[in-house]
Amino acid sequence: MTTPTTPEALPSLPGQRASSARPDAVPGRAWPVRRWNAALVAVPTTALFVLGYRRRWICDDGLIYLRPVRQILAGNGPVFNVGERAESSTGTLWQWLLALAAWVSGADPAFLAVGLGLLLSTAGFALALLATCRLHRGAGLLLPAGVCVLLAVPPFWSYMTSGLESGLGAFWTGLSWWLLTRARRGQGPRESCPAAFVLGLGPLVRPDLAVVTVCFLAAQWWVLRPSRRGTAALLASAGALPLAYEVFRAGYYGILVPLPAIAKEASASDWGRGAGYVQETLGPYWLWPVVPVLGALAVLLVRRTRRPLRDLVPDRSSPVVLLAPLAAGALLAGYVVRVGGDYMHARMILPALLLLLLPVLVVPANRVTGAASALLVVWLCAAVSPLRAPFDVRSTPGSFNVRSSDVEGLGDHNPVRTSTWVRNWPALPEGRRMLAEAVRSPRPTLLYFDSGRRLHATPMRPDAPYHVVMVGRHLGVTGAAAPLDAYVNDAWGLASPVGAHLALERWSWPGHEKFLRNHWVFAEWALAEPPRRDLLRAGASRETVEAARAALGCGELAELRESVRAPLTARRFWDNLTGAVERTRFRFARWPAAAERALCE
Repeated sequence: MTTPTTPEALPSLPGQRASSARPDAVPGRAWPVRRWNAALVAVPTTALFVLGYRRRWICDDGLIYLRPVRQILAGNGPVFNVGERAESSTGTLWQWLLALAAWVSGADPAFLAVGLGLLLSTAGFALALLATCRLHRGAGLLLPAGVCVLLAVPPFWSYMTSGLESGLGAFWTGLSWWLLTRARRGQGPRESCPAAFVLGLGPLVRPDLAVVTVCFLAAQWWVLRPSRRGTAALLASAGALPLAYEVFRAGYYGILVPLPAIAKEASASDWGRGAGYVQETLGPYWLWPVVPVLGALAVLLVRRTRRPLRDLVPDRSSPVVLLAPLAAGALLAGYVVRVGGDYMHARMILPALLLLLLPVLVVPANRVTGAASALLVVWLCAAVSPLRAPFDVRSTPGSFNVRSSDVEGLGDHNPVRTSTWVRNWPALPEGRRMLAEAVRSPRPTLLYFDSGRRLHATPMRPDAPYHVVMVGRHLGVTGAAAPLDAYVNDAWGLASPVGAHLALERWSWPGHEKFLRNHWVFAEWALAEPPRRDLLRAGASRETVEAARAALGCGELAELRESVRAPLTARRFWDNLTGAVERTRFRFARWPAAAERALCE
């Protein structure tokens, strides 16, 4: 004979009041349980803030955001180089947030990027913990689980700052999770539409977070079950700003995605390299043993919320809320593996890992979860003890420990200002001297690298729109050192429309497969007859330079250059908008002769 299900035996659901029989409702127990659960939020959040502060820094990729910020403040628009509409910032919201903060405060944008990243990521982790506590609030006493991973994995601490959009991404993820756990049947548009607006910001935080937006919006819709009119209101709230910006992007920049997505071929696939990238993240931090423990806890929580509730609680939304971040995390991790990972150690997989941890950051207390929590706490103590060697090597076969390299190269454990980079970066002293000479010189000058990475100067064509053009191998620090009216010719294509659209012909270092060789640089900027000495240093011949110059003036490549350099009239905006799809798909051969044949014949 089965025992009838009673309300007292049921866990509460998101948006539903907890049963009067929950443990923290028993007289004498409520206050200690609440204090314990509050400590589960406050203590890890404080620890993460301290850990992030101790590892505060800004990387070269973080500096890439700062030149467009300076251009915006100078009135030149959201561009990397004056006179060329190229979107070098992957995180759109992060770029504009930094511009706003720098405009209000007048402080060094690098220092602001570090401080805002630390504050936003800390707030994001706090909101995530609060949301998970809310999700399980009907269970009474809660125990730490997935939060142990945040406290044990140093890349989480490093990318709380770094100058990248990671801090904003953590904040948006935590806020979205908090809003999703507050969704409930019957919620009016005054609450649901602002929540949908926040959930819809994912693609503007970072384009690949669009998958998280879709999963969270689907879960919100399932919980609310709105009418057709309500569904339309939710979609309008979620899509208004991203769609408006997409129209602006297509008309202003002439393409559908930020330029780094084209330069790094974000739609390509290399599953083997991506799998290695994940292994290089999970292995050094002893994460493999905790994966089955956390997976089992997630399964238990989903099963717990799928008890027969239909007769008592028609709104069976809790499994959907639990599954939304798990689905989003799995899809995002799958994308990272498919695209081949990233050259920055662990960075790309951290957002997916955070999503997978959200439902199990803390768990309801019982015998099974108590044993699992105890195992995780023991693992945390071992993982942060001297038993595990610190992972501070500069590189692995497939990725690069950027922070260790930057700290070593700059001689500063916490590089947080632009001046630190410009003053201390080992490869830049000669470049600073030559750049200063080029700025003072009465004739236009092109600064380029030879095969040994030594910088040289050659005269530039007299009709060039810039007085100085400098090739940048480290785009962030080069952009920080160069004047705003100089042209920084990015060798890796992150800020170069020409370099980004090179065809991907081979896999190499993740995100650095395309390299704009000197024959293209000379074809665009050097004299019609460059000195033979400079051609030899550049590793280019007159024939390849002439072929590259011809290709630059032909077909789709010529139209691509026109789309970003022609004055932005209404006609130009419309032509950019209507041709954005084809322009985004366009690629050309990296060898000038092949490009000339394909484009000019």
